[in-house]
Amino acid sequence: MVVHQVLKKAKLKYVLTSMDSKLRPATWEDDNETVCTIIMQIVDPSNLRYLREHPDDAAGMWNALSRAHQDCSTGGRVYWIRKLVNARMEGEDINSHIESLAKSHERLNSLVTPEKPLTPDDVHIAALTSSIPPDWIHCISALMNQEGVKAETIVSCLKNEAIRRESQGDIISVSSTKTNPSKPKPPNHHSRPGQYSKAAPTENDKKPRRCPLCNSDTHDLNRCRNTKQLIADHKAAQQARREKEQGTTSSAPAARAGRTSAATLGQSSTSYDEDEQSDYSGSYTEVTAGNAVASLSSTLGPKGSGDANLDSGCS
Repeated sequence: MVVHQVLKKAKLKYVLTSMDSKLRPATWEDDNETVCTIIMQIVDPSNLRYLREHPDDAAGMWNALSRAHQDCSTGGRVYWIRKLVNARMEGEDINSHIESLAKSHERLNSLVTPEKPLTPDDVHIAALTSSIPPDWIHCISALMNQEGVKAETIVSCLKNEAIRRESQGDIISVSSTKTNPSKPKPPNHHSRPGQYSKAAPTENDKKPRRCPLCNSDTHDLNRCRNTKQLIADHKAAQQARREKEQGTTSSAPAARAGRTSAATLGQSSTSYDEDEQSDYSGSYTEVTAGNAVASLSSTLGPKGSGDANLDSGCS
């Protein structure tokens, strides 16, 4: 724009417009050479490659530079629309504000051609990009670099981004609500020494049931009926001996105390049900095979003299 103003003041701007050779004035060749020299001197060295095809044509040089640097993409047009619409005057200098808007208008006008006119879609896109937060711009930046993008394409892209964010939020919400593994409960330091909570017995803590008297796995010694019967018979034999020692006599033959069907060690004389309750009404004394047999042997003692009727229960 500055070059335009300089050439316009020097009455050389007409050279930048292509014209038929028959319509050129007599000074055209000198004016064209002057403008070519000015352009070659002011242009950046990196842009000289655009001028190689038009070494002696000022209008060709100018058009090549315009095509290389004018942003005809949707984003370029929308940028200048936003500059015009969102501009706000700063201070009290109205003339400076008007001049700033005029420059923005000129840049926008340079991007509008009969082949690519300004459309309501461009205004719609400018309104969308001006109203959304900055963190939404990234999802449409690729579209803004293309030419002729429709507003409906921008709207569709923004809706897809909204769906993606909602789904991402759901995933984060589900992850945050997952229960964390429970930490072990710290020990209660206020409890007295030796007090511990009783944990439920595990399978490893359960000892297998085994009755060594009956040699059976259906029950243990504490629930063995044969053991209880042996104890009952032993008590009956003791009672009979005490009565005999006290001089209790009778004309009838002595009763066979302890006469019963004793169990043979290693065999079970009674079938057991796992859940069947014992009907033994005596004291429930925990015994083992060893002390049961030893107790019976020690208390029975030697047979009374001349009493062949006393049965030890092992007949």
